[in-house]
Amino acid sequence: MNRDDLITIGQIASAHGVQGEMKLDLFTDFPERIYRLKDVYMVLADQVIGPYQVRGARLTGNRAIIALEGITSPETVKAYRGWELAITKDQVVPLPEGHYYYFQLVGLDVYSETGEYLGILKEVLPLPANDVYVVQTADKVEILLPATREVVRRIDLEAGRMVVHLLPGLC
Repeated sequence: MNRDDLITIGQIASAHGVQGEMKLDLFTDFPERIYRLKDVYMVLADQVIGPYQVRGARLTGNRAIIALEGITSPETVKAYRGWELAITKDQVVPLPEGHYYYFQLVGLDVYSETGEYLGILKEVLPLPANDVYVVQTADKVEILLPATREVVRRIDLEAGRMVVHLLPGLC
């Protein structure tokens, strides 16, 4: 499995008990997803191991406690402290229409309303007021676009394309 094919949902914080359960710091807006997990991967940088079948999971405060098939001791869990726990993209919680995960947007070709090719959406910056899309032009120049309805006119994931309205001063 390739790291780029996975979505991180948390980070292994510590062992819990003596049966190989692990405490997981969650990085998800949908903590209840842990009850539906089937298989997960452990990731550190570009190193991916798994899949591991989930044999049990529960929420406790702002953390999850999860048990994976084949991991049966606290010593094994301690060896993976700091590793991320990730799922395949097909396990993400469906979002309402018009809402997207960052991984769905990164890589889209970005065009102006007039049809001018602007570049590729390289990154999404989660800022307090609104997200900002970082679009890299063919000349490696970055254009910062606010992720607002006024700017983003259309997103077509199947076509791999985003159409934006360029406000004065954005480019």
